[in-house]
This record gives sequence, C-alpha cells and structure tokens, in this order.
Amino acid sequence: MKKNILSLVLIVSMAVYSQELPTKPASGFAFPLGTKFTIKMHRVDSVNFNYSIIKFDNFRHIINTKETDSLFNQTNDKNGTIEFYFCLGTHGKTEEDKQKNMSVLLLMNNRTKHKFQYNSDIQIEDNGPFEISSNKGSFSGMKTTQMWPYMIQQIGLNEFKSSN
Repeated sequence: MKKNILSLVLIVSMAVYSQELPTKPASGFAFPLGTKFTIKMHRVDSVNFNYSIIKFDNFRHIINTKETDSLFNQTNDKNGTIEFYFCLGTHGKTEEDKQKNMSVLLLMNNRTKHKFQYNSDIQIEDNGPFEISSNKGSFSGMKTTQMWPYMIQQIGLNEFKSSN
C-alpha cells in the first residue's frame, strides 16, 4: 500500500511542474528542495483532506534558522491554506559555524482552522526511493519547523487528516 502511495505521489509531483496552477486536488504531491509553495485544503469527509497547489516558486536562499518569521505574511487570516518553504537554513557567527549548522528545513504556516496529521516521505538520494519521515503535524494558526541534519532531495506530503 505504501509503495502505491509513493508511486502516486511521484507521478502527481511530476505533473505539478507541467500543470497550470491551481492543480486539481489530490491526496499528495512531492516537492523538490529549494521551493516555496502554498496549498489549499479540500475536505474529502469528516476527517480526510486532499489539497491543491495554488502557488509554487523556486526558493534558492539559505535562511537564518533563528529568524524565519519574516518569511511569512503576518496576516492571521484563516483562508484554508498552508504556506511552505522547503529550503536550506543555518545559523552561526562564523562561516565555519554556518557550515556546521546547515540543515534542511520544512517551514509551514497553517492558515486553516484545522490541526492536521499527515505523512511526510523524504527522498535522500537523487532519484532514490522515498522513506517515511516522522513529523509532529501542523497546528491551526501556527508556524511549524521541521529540520533534518542531512540532505534531502524531495519531500512528499500526503494523507492529511484533521485531528481537531
């Protein structure tokens, strides 16, 4: 079952790059490192959600992991979207510190009225298999950061479920 979901995520993610936005709602997509994107949540039933991608841009900046709030629009509108940055981040005073503290980040700002649990699958090697990665979910109206101390090529986000 998991292999089928990962295959679907890969196929759908390839279609994202060639489709106009917004995409049709689906249970999941995969995103390459160095992107910022916004998804719109679509209720499937009382618990499950699909989502469509409404914005997708390259984001090649290395951000300061201690100063991420300025990346997101400061409005607190609950507009049914979640904004993401999947990028590199670091902190430190010297270049040596910054190299030592380099991480892959998934930053998100949940602008929905729902708390979500979801699956995140990561691709560590270019064209390699996706592996399950843990996450703590996403809380309504909150910014969340996930960090990995190793390189990740892509992340697949799928099976969003409301846990309110």
